[in-house]
Amino acid sequence: MQDTIYFVNGSFVKKENASIHVNDIGLLRGFAVFDYFKTYFGIPFRIKDHLERLQISASLIGLELPYSNEEITNICNELLKRNNFTESNIRVVVTGGVGADSKTKGDSGFIMTCEPRYNWDDVFYTDGIKIKTITGRRDIWLSKTCNYIRAIEYISKYKEQGFSEYLYIFENKVYECTSSNVYIIKDGKVITADDGVLRGITRKVIFEIISKFMPLEIREITLDETYSADEVFISSTEKEIMPVVMIDEKPVGNGEVGNRVKQLINGFRDYVNSKEWIQS
Repeated sequence: MQDTIYFVNGSFVKKENASIHVNDIGLLRGFAVFDYFKTYFGIPFRIKDHLERLQISASLIGLELPYSNEEITNICNELLKRNNFTESNIRVVVTGGVGADSKTKGDSGFIMTCEPRYNWDDVFYTDGIKIKTITGRRDIWLSKTCNYIRAIEYISKYKEQGFSEYLYIFENKVYECTSSNVYIIKDGKVITADDGVLRGITRKVIFEIISKFMPLEIREITLDETYSADEVFISSTEKEIMPVVMIDEKPVGNGEVGNRVKQLINGFRDYVNSKEWIQS
């Protein structure tokens, strides 16, 4: 069996040998950011956008990336070549490194992992998912930090009840899910929040292709609006566009995947299959 290869702090290493220092403040204090992308046709999808977001995530918490975007792209391409999976998931993590004590930054750590691409079962797209509302929001919403404490708590608590995602609600406003952007469809328009949410790359693609299907409105959304929406969907790199048919125990619309979400799912897949993004 072929060894899976990672890249850790300047070296390509076997997965089982990959490690970071026990005093890295990414481990001790959660002072770290990451980004996550995948390949189609063996090529990293919208890698420039992902690396630009990684730069933003790092700068917002005061981290410096140890490599340029061009160098990170070259590392990624070499990692894909060494692993030679048909399709891959790539995760990049930048840590605070080892400083003079457990609260001081050192030289930034850098990890890139590569695994065979995970694909959600088709049933999630044909039948839709349930999501659970939770009170709160992420502290630094424009930064993709490694702090997923609440998300892991909610998964442990509610997954067995059939919920696939968890929707942040704060002062009756709908923001984002723990690892997805969220959208409602009402009166033929797609509506999604802009303030207080991570700038998803799949979200960016949706904004680029949405005019082919329906109008887009970017504004605050209330929980009541979400409960009464005609259709609801989420988006992320991992999930692409995924329909929501139930929020808490309330059905969305008639409780089935709507035609407009189906259009968007097909539109996103058509965009991927067009390969026009490869030159971007």
